[in-house]
Amino acid sequence: MQKTAKSLTRKLSFYFGGIALLVAAILYLLSIVILYWVEDELNRRTLEQIAPSAQTAFQQGAESPLVLSTTIVAYNDIASLPDEYQRIADLPNGFLDELHDTFKEDIFIFRGQYGEGEATHPLILVMDAEQVELSRNEWNNISLVILAVTLMLFALFGFAITLLTRRLIAPIRAISEQLEDSEGDQSFSVSKDATQEFHALTASLNHYQQQIAQLIRREQAFSRYASHELRTPLTIIQGASRLMEQEGKPEFMQRQRSRIAKAASNMQHIIDALLSLVKQEKGLSSPDLRPLHEKELRQILAEVEPLASQKQIQLSLTLDATPQIAPSEAVLRMLLINLLNNAINASDSGRIAISVDEEGISVKDQGRGMSSSDTRPQGHGLGLEIVEALCQRYQWRFSLNNCDKGCIARLHFPASTHAS
Repeated sequence: MQKTAKSLTRKLSFYFGGIALLVAAILYLLSIVILYWVEDELNRRTLEQIAPSAQTAFQQGAESPLVLSTTIVAYNDIASLPDEYQRIADLPNGFLDELHDTFKEDIFIFRGQYGEGEATHPLILVMDAEQVELSRNEWNNISLVILAVTLMLFALFGFAITLLTRRLIAPIRAISEQLEDSEGDQSFSVSKDATQEFHALTASLNHYQQQIAQLIRREQAFSRYASHELRTPLTIIQGASRLMEQEGKPEFMQRQRSRIAKAASNMQHIIDALLSLVKQEKGLSSPDLRPLHEKELRQILAEVEPLASQKQIQLSLTLDATPQIAPSEAVLRMLLINLLNNAINASDSGRIAISVDEEGISVKDQGRGMSSSDTRPQGHGLGLEIVEALCQRYQWRFSLNNCDKGCIARLHFPASTHAS
């Protein structure tokens, strides 16, 4: 059975209610014990304080037994003790306490002695406890008052704990309901009076939701791109194969074979790039750094040369360094082919310059560039999400900005690569 916020509220209420009830019972018992102790302690101090007065009276010639008050009687002769009190003679000297179930009634006894000349006389004070202590009815009334106050405090404490628990659970319940009703683009929020931790939690949830949505969009774009790129060479292969079924001149047949070979090669490059990415994500291969050589870049430029020639666009390469990079040749090809194709599509003529240094790779065109109301240049939108997704996998950063004429796209290497 799944636990809900309401069930959690009830459980917390029962839990704190049980603690409050236990504390109330302890306070009640402690109050009763303290009252008993205070009552007995007052009687002991009364006997202790009146003992010197009884001693003085006996030294002045008072006869035993000596009635000191309506509840206290003093003795200085064991023989003068009533028969029912004869067992007091067996008590040790200095005894001061109440005796229960020893005599007919409960009594407080002070057992001492004093000297008179060379003689020593006992000093015994007897107090009737029944007359000085609270009666049973009085104890019952006091107990009822303490119990009523304790229960009232328990009720107030339980009510306060319930309100506090509901207030603490309310933001969790609100977030839970929003998670259940979330359609993917809904932002999470809590009430203004919620604690700072819940506001931080909702901010984190919104941040992660945006990241997840962005990743999903990139993966969908990557899937669309991969399917499109794989479908294009397949279409070429299928078309060229059908044309080869017809009788034609040797030059025509050779041209179709070349188309098939080139399409198969492009497909192989795409598959290699996808496999490289999958292996890296599954941890099957580590992205070891490798040097980027001019030959690899020249081969990539050669692939887009025919498309650039159709628009009379010149391609140039400037290699100022031989950086160490993590992407495989297939992945780097996918990155640069996208940037070069987009630069060619955004240009009508002119020049496209590729430059490499220790900090990154730049592709600068002389095309139409980005307008002030557009975040993507004309013709540059096709593969940018793919480039951004690929860069993110290798901790690279992708930027695209207007320059004096056209745009400059740049792949920024990670800082650790610069240091190495």
